[in-house]
Amino acid sequence: MERQSMPSTTQHAATRPADQVRHLLPKDIQQQIATHPCYSKQAHQYARMHLPVAPACNIQCHYCNRKYDCSNESRPGVVSRLMDSDGALKQFRSIKRRAPNLTVVGIAGPGDALANSQATFATLKKIRMEDPQAQLCISTNGLMLEHYASELAAAGVHHLTVTINCIDPAIGEQIYPWVYYDHKRLRGRAAAERLIQNQLAGLEAAAAAGMLVKVNTVLIPGINDHHIEQVSQEVRRRGALMHNIMPLISAAEHGTFFGIRGQRGPSASELEAARAISSQYMPQMTHCQQCRADAVGTLGGGCGQSEEPVVEHSYKVAVAGNGEALIQTHFGHAKRFEIYRFDKQQQQFIYLETRQVAQYCSGTHACPDDDSDKQLIIDAVADCQTVLCARMGIAPWRALEKLGVTPNVDFAFQPITEALASIAARIATPLTPGGNHEVCHY
Repeated sequence: MERQSMPSTTQHAATRPADQVRHLLPKDIQQQIATHPCYSKQAHQYARMHLPVAPACNIQCHYCNRKYDCSNESRPGVVSRLMDSDGALKQFRSIKRRAPNLTVVGIAGPGDALANSQATFATLKKIRMEDPQAQLCISTNGLMLEHYASELAAAGVHHLTVTINCIDPAIGEQIYPWVYYDHKRLRGRAAAERLIQNQLAGLEAAAAAGMLVKVNTVLIPGINDHHIEQVSQEVRRRGALMHNIMPLISAAEHGTFFGIRGQRGPSASELEAARAISSQYMPQMTHCQQCRADAVGTLGGGCGQSEEPVVEHSYKVAVAGNGEALIQTHFGHAKRFEIYRFDKQQQQFIYLETRQVAQYCSGTHACPDDDSDKQLIIDAVADCQTVLCARMGIAPWRALEKLGVTPNVDFAFQPITEALASIAARIATPLTPGGNHEVCHY
């Protein structure tokens, strides 16, 4: 089935910016991706939530290392805490209560969703029962996709991402040291052949089952950068809707094989050239953030290495908490901050993201004044205009004020939703630079 129009000529595509190549998606497809921020750049106001219920993986990629994490680090396969399906449902309920713009719930690791099929399908079922309107997604390496394609469609998964880096086993064996399939660990060329065969068959099966399939490709200079056109042609022929060519992340401190060996990532011009070549065959996703497997919020909310910041400056409120519905957390006891942005059109705050922080105070009455972690937690909310919490020490209070951030404890032990509604009512007048946006209540 033809999903998008083809350009009449491709002669100069390699030198043409990808975002200048237009593909017309059918109207029904446009409607299906209108509230999915990964599929549509225009859907940046909607939030997505990754539920980290899939720890195991059935392949090894030379660019992947899931052993290390830092709360400020964003890259695929990284999580701070794994969940089971019950914990995932609890987390979804907690966020959804305060985030009407949360439209997408996905499972993207930290391993492979379909290598953890029991946990994945249990989670999908619970989310589906809780919120039938939620758009369910998964990301997979594709090894088991053909096997589970029908079950995924029956579970309500409508958007699916499969990572396909090559269709040539000679290239694949440079990327994948092993694949575990059918109770056997395959290595080298045999591993790559099995993986590619299963990926393409799975892609075709998922598309035939009605899912909108996005193909991710990690661009690796010297390994698959000369191979992008073949990949694009083949995945489009198999039914892929969109191509997301992502730069290799290969910092040595991440401990990946490529990072340790000094394999470099692509330059901006190399990435643009690859996308231009692929754009001859299908629409490109160019706003990918390469998010964590536990990312929550809008794509512009700071989840990863953004090449194109999406969210404009606006009034933001940070709420200290550890998952509660009430504002009951001391600033220094917070393990995370929920960030909300005021939407001028809706005249209310919409959920933007959750920022993980390191708790710097464990006392009941006072916090240490010289702990370096204190500065990190202050930095985490320095771009917000107001911080809501139950209590706050005088030292961080003054530090925040110097940054132009207003601490606010007036809503202590009140519901977060009511506090946000109250603040929204006060700032409902148009925000202008230099205007009086003060909502100080202390």
